[in-house]
Amino acid sequence: MATLIRPDGPIPAKVMIVGEAPDQDEERAGTPFVGVSGQELNRMLHEAGLSRSECFLTNVARERPLGNLIEKFIALKKKDITPAHRLLRDKYVLQPILDGFAMLKSEIAAVQPHIIIPVGNLSMWALTGRWGITKWRGSMLLTDELVSPKPIQVIPTYHPTDVLRQWDRRAIAVSDLRRVKRYRDEKFPDPGWNFIIRPSFSQAIQVLDKLYLRACHEAIPLRLSFDLETRNGHIACAGISWTLQDAICIPFMERGKPEGYWDPFEEPEIIFRFYRLLTHKNIEVVGQNLLYDCQYTYRHWHFIPNVKQDTMISQHSIFSDLPKSLAFQASMYCNFYIFWKEEGKNI
Repeated sequence: MATLIRPDGPIPAKVMIVGEAPDQDEERAGTPFVGVSGQELNRMLHEAGLSRSECFLTNVARERPLGNLIEKFIALKKKDITPAHRLLRDKYVLQPILDGFAMLKSEIAAVQPHIIIPVGNLSMWALTGRWGITKWRGSMLLTDELVSPKPIQVIPTYHPTDVLRQWDRRAIAVSDLRRVKRYRDEKFPDPGWNFIIRPSFSQAIQVLDKLYLRACHEAIPLRLSFDLETRNGHIACAGISWTLQDAICIPFMERGKPEGYWDPFEEPEIIFRFYRLLTHKNIEVVGQNLLYDCQYTYRHWHFIPNVKQDTMISQHSIFSDLPKSLAFQASMYCNFYIFWKEEGKNI
């Protein structure tokens, strides 16, 4: 008969840590997060300003899967589904996960955590329905109705066992835990975004003209974030941000409309204003991998923006051993972050 692992920690607790399934050390001790991985978790918590003694620790599955492979409990491919599997969320799982998920919900109701740290794919999926810890780690998420009637703050990160296998992930996991520390007693902030999407011609002109006038009259350079999205070798849309909250995305292509988003008289007016703004001597353009964007502005719009900083180059220059993608940088440096790179792919 399989050994069931009991949770560990105070009730109530502000911080709850949820693993995937026990390993051999946890199976022998009957307690989650012991052995080498548990010791590493303790060290990372300490570096982040947290203490294990203040956290409630548990797993989704309460018994160890064969070979420590979580795939033994969850069918990640259609060919792995058997008559014994049952649907939970969008995946087929075996009874140990169904039972563990029911216990996890009861524990959450008893512990009443302010914030939960799922470590690994299974625990993040159980709490939020998302899969892919490398993409979603560091995101500021919430549980859904399947877990708790009241949404609970969630910040996923790498499992300490994963950190031990890939040591370069340790600093990233500690950064995620520091974010947990920051919001252990507080609510996630409202980002207060004011995004203008699919603007009218007058809206687009008004924003670009206002920014140009600011560049003409302000004593210090005006810093703008700039980004292009392209499709089939053409500019699909252009985005400009002038504060942490304010941005506009101006489309040039539209599905089902081969002639483009703007009429033949409107588009040149908008492109001219992009040229006038982004080449102004008092404008500093910031962006990610701007060499790519500049090739498109030069080829299609016949100008190169006044680039001041490329965040990809800055990241790689300072932390050459860490990823330099925009999503990774956002996960490390933004005050509010949720992984967004797959939004709209199924639209």
